[in-house]
Amino acid sequence: MTTETFFLPKEISRSDWSSPAEIYNLYRSLLIRNKNNPVFVPIRSMQFMAILDQQEIIFVDSQSYAVSGQTGGRMILLAWQFDRLKQRDSLDLPVPCEVVFYELENHALQMRLVPEFRRTMELLDGRYRESLPQQNEVNIVHL
Repeated sequence: MTTETFFLPKEISRSDWSSPAEIYNLYRSLLIRNKNNPVFVPIRSMQFMAILDQQEIIFVDSQSYAVSGQTGGRMILLAWQFDRLKQRDSLDLPVPCEVVFYELENHALQMRLVPEFRRTMELLDGRYRESLPQQNEVNIVHL
């Protein structure tokens, strides 16, 4: 088992946002497939990594590295935090969340992450579906 270390800098600001339904649905699906353990999603087009857990998605620059004492790791730049108490009426509705900015309030980065993260998660989902074994056919006989 490999342990990854991430540093959580001081929070600079928060803003309300709504995650597109497609992103949130893929996020929940990937977590469930991974038995609710953290999921690492490389966003190669940006050289970023997203880490999915039960309450949030954090984003780190995979090229940056920091050291504190004897420990090295990557800096968390921003996070999407979901309120588990808020429910949706439909799977195709956006999901309210807060965007938490660390170190810099970078709305341009946030907006760039949305389509790139979505594309990456769609690729992961497609690969998962392709790797599923062929389904058995069902034969229903009327009595």
